[in-house]
Amino acid sequence: MTRWNLAVFAIILSFADTSHAGYYSDSGKGWWWYEKPEQKTEATEAEKSTEKPKQAATFKDFTYDQMWNMHPDQFKDFADTVKKKAVQTPTEGNVKEYYEVQEIARKKALAFTNVAQYVWQKYPELTTKKDYPITTPGNLARVSQIADERQRKLQEARDEFAMVYFNRPDCSYCDEQSKILDWFTKTSNWTVKQVNINENPALAAKFNVEITPTIILIQKGNQDYFPVSAGVISADEIEDKTYRAVRLLKGEITPEEYSLYDFQRGGGYDIKKRR
Repeated sequence: MTRWNLAVFAIILSFADTSHAGYYSDSGKGWWWYEKPEQKTEATEAEKSTEKPKQAATFKDFTYDQMWNMHPDQFKDFADTVKKKAVQTPTEGNVKEYYEVQEIARKKALAFTNVAQYVWQKYPELTTKKDYPITTPGNLARVSQIADERQRKLQEARDEFAMVYFNRPDCSYCDEQSKILDWFTKTSNWTVKQVNINENPALAAKFNVEITPTIILIQKGNQDYFPVSAGVISADEIEDKTYRAVRLLKGEITPEEYSLYDFQRGGGYDIKKRR
C-alpha cells in the first residue's frame, strides 16, 4: 500500500463512527441483535424535590397596558398567580397588587358589556327581545300568545289523540291528580280514559307504567305513544306537556325544538334559522 493510500485510510478511521465499536469486541450483542439503546430514566421524586420551581411572572413584570392587552388565557393564569401570592403572603403590597389586577379584570368585563349593549342596539336581530320581551306589557303579550297557541293546538288535536290516565285506588297522589285532570278536561274538552293498574296490569306493562299517577298520549293510527307526566303535575303543566307531545307525535317539531312555539319561528329561538 502506498503512502498516499495509508494516509487516506488513516483519515477515514479518524472520522469513523465509533458507536458500533462494541460489535467488534462482542459480535453476539449490540445492534446485530436489535437491542435498544439505554434510555435515560426520569428524575426520581427526591431529585425532583430539589429542583427549583420556575419563577412565575409577577405584577412588576408587566405594565398596565401589557396587562390590559394580555390574551384572556394568559391573563387568567396571571391573575390566579397574583391571587395565590396574596393569599399565601397577605402583605399590603401583595393584596394591593391583587386588587389592581381585579380592577383591570372588572374594567375589561365592563368594556365587553358596553360594546355588547351597543351591538344589540345597532343589530337588534342578534337579540331575543322580540321573542322574549322583559317589559311587563311585552311579557303579558308573550304569555297571551302562548296560551292562545296551546289552546288552539289542543282543540285541533282532541279527536286525533287519546289521553290515558293510569291510577290505582290506594294512591293518595292520584286523588289530587284526578281533581286537576277534571279541571283540564272541562277547559280543553278532551276526553281522558282512566285505567286502574290493579285491574289492568297488562295494559300498564304495555306502556311501561310503574308509578301512579301517570298520563300518556296516544295518537290514533300510530303505534307510538308519548308520556305526558309521571307523578302529580299542575293543570298548566298538563296543558303545556300535552301541547308539546302532540306536536312531537305529529312531526311538527323535533326534540331539539321542544320549547319552540309557532309564533317564534324565524326568531332568535328558532335553531333552524340561518343568517
